Amino acid sequence: MNLLATPLGWIMKICYELVSNYGIALFIFTFITRLVVFPLNIKQQKSTARMSMLTPELDKLKKKYKNNPDKLNEETMKLYSKENINPMASCLPMIITLVVLWSLIPVIYGPLTYVSDANKDDIKASNSLISNLYVASKEVKENDTTFEAILQENDFDLEAVADELGSDDYKKTKKLSEDDMKSLVEAIEMHPDIDGFMTDEQMVSKSLAESRPELVTFDFVEKADGKYKDVLPESVRKAAEDMDYQFLGISLGTIPKWKSWTCLIPIISAVLQLLCTIVSQRFSKKNNTAAASMNGSMKIMLYAMPLFSLWIGFSFPAGLGLYWIYSSLLALVQTIVLNVLYTPDKVKEMVKKDMAKQKKKKPSMMEKAIAMQNQQNGTAVTADDDSDDEDAEERKLSKAELKELQRQRLNEARRRMAEKYGDDYSEND
Repeated sequence: MNLLATPLGWIMKICYELVSNYGIALFIFTFITRLVVFPLNIKQQKSTARMSMLTPELDKLKKKYKNNPDKLNEETMKLYSKENINPMASCLPMIITLVVLWSLIPVIYGPLTYVSDANKDDIKASNSLISNLYVASKEVKENDTTFEAILQENDFDLEAVADELGSDDYKKTKKLSEDDMKSLVEAIEMHPDIDGFMTDEQMVSKSLAESRPELVTFDFVEKADGKYKDVLPESVRKAAEDMDYQFLGISLGTIPKWKSWTCLIPIISAVLQLLCTIVSQRFSKKNNTAAASMNGSMKIMLYAMPLFSLWIGFSFPAGLGLYWIYSSLLALVQTIVLNVLYTPDKVKEMVKKDMAKQKKKKPSMMEKAIAMQNQQNGTAVTADDDSDDEDAEERKLSKAELKELQRQRLNEARRRMAEKYGDDYSEND
């Protein structure tokens, strides 16, 4: 997903440069991705219509091969192939949407990395410092002390402070490299009380400090009057100050919680997804006669997607939840527009035109090769042959009988070739 995050980051950067607000840029980004997928949604409408038109044929196959599931599956796939239908086509837009969603996670987690012009090495150094500051702050708190007390105990000797933080009393901090420890101690010297800031849940999110320190960068420049921001590299600090990573007063790096009004993000996301699913299913039942046989899967989708949206909203930063709100809202509008503009009758006309075009197409090289092989084997169908009757009879045969029929045809073709060239022929050859 990180591989896909890079081009998505380029698009997000362009969107952000247009509006200078990450929340609005997310909407433009979502609109663009939906616009790209729109032709696939039209294709999905056609595929659904064609599936509906095939319902009588599929019912016949189900009745004919009700006791032979393998044959039913084989004949169903033949029918799909003949009509040029991909039964999985309707899943493609949803798959693309989910791929974009998961690929967007690194971009949401790393706005400075993917969108800003900050030096990438400085960003890595900043992320490392924030993470180390949190680890060290947490450990001094567990040891009932503070950075300021450690400095005073060691007469503000930075090497002695580094030695103490690298002792067995600080199991995680002691694992830091020499360079990381030096940066940590320099930050402590600049702000001896920074451990209080790092361990205050109202200031710094524990989950983000441990796993996504880049988002904590905005806490350094926005909270506590920006008192601690000077510990960050200059290019990173400037990029964080210049970037508007808020929307309607909510920092998009915040993970929503029930006790905060940020919980509205996952709730709105779930409601919109539920509404989108209900509208989509109502149109399906109205327009597609085959929809009645999918009640079970429809009920699953009715509850699964809203619950998934709720989980997304409470598990990831608000930025991702906001994207999912935009995506659900645009999907709802798109569903209504598609079903109003592309009514069942109009789609069926489009399908008929597509089928007529396919019939006018010249046979492919593969089809020509098969036809030539059939002629050589003496199995070409003439205009006087009742091919439909032969196909019907062959479908009634068992696998063993069909294999024997094919063997007889092959022997007959060999016999004719032997007669043509004056060769001896035996069925045992």
